[in-house]
Amino acid sequence: MRSHIVLAAIAAALGVLAAIATCDDASERGPVGFWRFDEPDGLDLLDASGNGRRGLILNNSQGVQRVAGRNAGALAFEAGDQKERGKAGGVSLLGLEGVDWSQGLTVALWVRFTGINRPDTHELVSNSVADRGPGFRFVLSWSTLSLRSGEGGAGNTWGCSSDATEITLKTGEWYHLAGTYDGSVFRTYIDGALVGESDPGLTLTKGEGTVWVGSYRGGYAYGLNGLVDDLRLYDYARTPAQIVMDARLRD
Repeated sequence: MRSHIVLAAIAAALGVLAAIATCDDASERGPVGFWRFDEPDGLDLLDASGNGRRGLILNNSQGVQRVAGRNAGALAFEAGDQKERGKAGGVSLLGLEGVDWSQGLTVALWVRFTGINRPDTHELVSNSVADRGPGFRFVLSWSTLSLRSGEGGAGNTWGCSSDATEITLKTGEWYHLAGTYDGSVFRTYIDGALVGESDPGLTLTKGEGTVWVGSYRGGYAYGLNGLVDDLRLYDYARTPAQIVMDARLRD
């Protein structure tokens, strides 16, 4: 329930605030990409990180609308019928081919769900070549928040997921969702609270150079029903203390 998330976030903040002062320069690097989604119109999405990694609304804006968000503008995605292919709203983030996610990754964004159908998969952010990898997928599936990777084909997948019996996400509310990988361990967070953690010793396999938002592979499937605002990607795992602080930011 939401009170559980809030209390966990407060506890996490109290436990890790002392670590903020000792963070080294590497752990304070800025994002490799930061998309505010504040443009008034058009298909282009500007990168506020200064790294020039533009985004693009796909499929001639089918299933994607510009709306008021948590901080100025946002993108509203419509999933459509999950049994249909190529009908979901989608965004591609370009210029990320040279980023090595295998050594570290943080995905952080604000989401307000307009519909959550428990059996369905709602793709948030991913660069996966196929369902089972290689690459990463940050998704809400069966009401659990997951960050996972895999070896592709009919091979294995691995990562971490929240516990659907402990966490209940509601429609109409803004949540700060984050997933991290530190070269060994996958973690997921909701509003700064750690809700999923893998065993150590896992890998993140190399996916596509393009990263997709709001659906699987640019609108092919697994569409999101909801609003997305202020998406940041980092090439390292932000610490629990940093995730708590990120969840408090207004912009």
